[in-house]
Amino acid sequence: MKYFHSIRSCCGLLLGLCFLVSCLNKESIDVSDIDVDLKFKRFEKDLFALSPENYKTEIDSLKKKYPVLFPFYFGEIGGWNFLQDSSDAMKDSIWNYVNSPYSQALYDSAMLRFADLSDFTNQLHQAFRRYKYYFPDAALPKVNTLINGPSAFTIGDDLLCVSLDKYFGPSSAFYQYEAEPIPQYMLSRFKPNYMTSNCIEVVATNNLDPNSSSKRLLDVMIYKGKILYFKKKLLPLTPDSVISGFASKDLIWCADNEPEIWKFFIEHKLLYSIDPLEYGKYINEGPSTSGMPPEAPGNIGSWVGWRIVSRYMEKNADVSLQELMADSDSQKILSSSKYKPGR
Repeated sequence: MKYFHSIRSCCGLLLGLCFLVSCLNKESIDVSDIDVDLKFKRFEKDLFALSPENYKTEIDSLKKKYPVLFPFYFGEIGGWNFLQDSSDAMKDSIWNYVNSPYSQALYDSAMLRFADLSDFTNQLHQAFRRYKYYFPDAALPKVNTLINGPSAFTIGDDLLCVSLDKYFGPSSAFYQYEAEPIPQYMLSRFKPNYMTSNCIEVVATNNLDPNSSSKRLLDVMIYKGKILYFKKKLLPLTPDSVISGFASKDLIWCADNEPEIWKFFIEHKLLYSIDPLEYGKYINEGPSTSGMPPEAPGNIGSWVGWRIVSRYMEKNADVSLQELMADSDSQKILSSSKYKPGR
C-alpha cells in the first residue's frame, strides 16, 4: 500500500512517543485512601512441599486449603479424571507428578526467579486500589500462584491465578522444548513485567459481556479496545508496550500510520464484516497483518479499537469506566468518538 509510511515523519514520531509515554508522568487519580486486602497463596510452594513420609495426608490438607484451584489444576489443566477420588492411587499420581524431573526443574526455576513476589504483589495491590475506585462495589478476588498452567486466568468470580513459569524471560530453555514452537513475537511477552498486566486483562474481560464481541469486526475492535483502555486506567504507570503486547517500534509505526490504517479499514469496507474468516487477521495475534505493509503488527484492529475507545472517553468525560465496560453499542461509541485520524 503506497500510502503507508515505512520511515517515520517528525510528526508521526512525536505522536508515537506521546502515545507511548502518556500517563507515565503522574497518577490520574488519588487512591492512597483506598484500602484493599488481597489474599495471596502460593499453590506451587505448598504442592512441592509434599514430604515422602506424609504426602497422602498432606494432599488431603492441600485439597482443603485450595478447594477451587486443586480440582481445576489437576482436572481441567492436567486432564486427570479421578479427582473426586481420595484413593491412594490418586495421591500416588500426584506424588509422581511432583517428583518428575520436568516438574522439579520447572519448580526450581520458578523459585530462583520468584522466591520473592513483593514487586508483583505491590503492583497488583495498586491496580486493585484503582479497580475499587472505578468499581466500588466490586468484590476482590483471591490470588493464587502456580506453575505449569495458563499465564493468567480466573476461576469463577473470586479466584485469580497466575502461572509463574510463563514469565521466565524469552531465552528460558523451557520455552525451547514446547510441543509447538512459541513464535518470537509472543516470547517477547514472557517476562516478569507482564504478570500484572496479564492479570488485569482477565479482570477486564470479566467485566465485559462476552457476546458483545461476536458480531462484526467493529464490535471485536471496540471490545478489545475496552480491555486495553481498562488496563491502562488501572495501570497508568505501565508502558503502553506492556499494556498492549505490541513492541515499542510497532506502536510508533501504528501512530505514524494511523490515518492510513483507518483509511485501509474504510476503503476495504471491513468494519461491518460479519465473517470471522475475513476479518480475523486484523484482530488475531500474529507477527504481521496480511494485506498491510510488513511493518504492520498483527492484531492491529485491537490497537485501532483502543484509539477509538480512548477518543470516545476524551469526548465524553461524563461516562465512567464502569459505564463504558457495560455499553455494548460499538456503533454509538464509534460515532460519539468522532474518530477521524488525520483530520
